[in-house]
Amino acid sequence: MPLSSLNPEEILYYCVAILAIVSFGSGFTRFFALSFAHPPPEDDVVLDFNPFTNLDIVGTIVLLLGGFGWGRQLDDSKVRFKKQKLGWLIISLITPFASLVLALTASYVKYFLWSDRVVDVLLNLSVAVTAYHIVPIPPLTGSRLIYLLLPSEKAWRVYTRTGPFLILALVLLDRFAGFGLLRQLVSPIVAGLGRFVAY
Repeated sequence: MPLSSLNPEEILYYCVAILAIVSFGSGFTRFFALSFAHPPPEDDVVLDFNPFTNLDIVGTIVLLLGGFGWGRQLDDSKVRFKKQKLGWLIISLITPFASLVLALTASYVKYFLWSDRVVDVLLNLSVAVTAYHIVPIPPLTGSRLIYLLLPSEKAWRVYTRTGPFLILALVLLDRFAGFGLLRQLVSPIVAGLGRFVAY
C-alpha cells in the first residue's frame, strides 16, 4: 500500500477499513477476555467498539505501512483465567477470527450486493490481518504459541514489550530497503485466504 500514490478518497477508504478492523477485533477480544476472566473483574464488562479508543499507535502505523496490524491490547497480567496460558491462547484467536468474518462479509457484499472500492479495501485488509496473525511475534496471535513454551512470565513480558517494535522494524525494512521477510512468509497464506473468501 504505497501511501504516496493514494489519492485523498483512497486514503479515506483505508482509514475506514482500519477503524472497522481494529474496532471489531479489539472490541470482541476485550469483551470475551473480561467475560471469562477468573476471578471476574470488578468493573462491569461492557462492549467497547469505539474505533478511536481501540487504536494502538504502533499497530496503526504498521497497518498504514505494511497492510496489517493490530488494535489496543489488554494487559494479560491483569486478566486471569483458571488456566492462564491456554485461556489467553484461545482469547487471542478472536482477533483473526473477527478479521476473517469481516473479510467474508465484505466478499458477500461485493459479489451479491454492492461492489465498490471501499468494500475491496476492507476485504483485502481483513484478509491480510487474518493471515499475518500466524506470525509468532507479539501482539500477533502466533506469539501465544511461544507463550505456552516460555518457562517464565518475566520472559514473556520482555517479549511482548519488544514485539511490536520488532514488527515495525521489519515492515520499515520491507518498505524502504526491500527486505520483505514477513511478506514472503505470509504471502502464500494471504493468497490462499483471498481465494477462500472469494469462493
